[in-house]
Amino acid sequence: MKANPALVRFVWVAVIFLAFIGIAVATRRSVVLLKPGALSSRNNPAADLDKAFTDRRTLTLTHILPAMLFMVLGPLQFVRGLRSKYPRVHRWCGRIFLTVSAVVGVTGLTLAFGKTIGGVDEKAAIVLFGSFFLIALAKGLWHALRREFAQHREWMIRGYAIGLAVATVRPIMGTFFAAAVLRGHRPVPHEFFGTAFWIGFTLQTIAAEIWINYTRARAATQLAIISLE
Repeated sequence: MKANPALVRFVWVAVIFLAFIGIAVATRRSVVLLKPGALSSRNNPAADLDKAFTDRRTLTLTHILPAMLFMVLGPLQFVRGLRSKYPRVHRWCGRIFLTVSAVVGVTGLTLAFGKTIGGVDEKAAIVLFGSFFLIALAKGLWHALRREFAQHREWMIRGYAIGLAVATVRPIMGTFFAAAVLRGHRPVPHEFFGTAFWIGFTLQTIAAEIWINYTRARAATQLAIISLE
């Protein structure tokens, strides 16, 4: 089955858009942590969030700086032209991607076991999906080493989708913030952080499985051709 070109473009636009959100969020957080007060203001709705991360500055930076590289390298892993014409570049990018992914996953879980803004709900979402994130990427590496490229592709999609969910969570949080303001209330992050994480991670997981099933037959044929070249 030939994939709908318009749908493929939409998916790529969505992925790149979310990756930019992830990079922007990580950049802002880095500035706040490295230069305290640089973005502060009395009416800053994120002031409470900034304070929560400041208490664990080193661990947070160890998490978000590799995360920016994760956001950049992730889409490149799925560019068919790069994979087929420059397999060595694809492999090296993949090694770097998996290394930073491991750092992001482990530090993310470590942060979750500490004090979280969303409490138990946020902890549960991060532990569940963070563990699946690491398992998915480990399985992706396992299948790559066994030259089972179709399975490798599917597990890498699952892993990147879970990592990208952190960016998906941000617009969801923004919606909660806006809803509170429209009702005339001061946004209270701990009331909706956990819910936002569950929604974001779940949506990304479902989207990944839909895309995998939609493209499975076509991708298997393309990967079989590449492996024979």
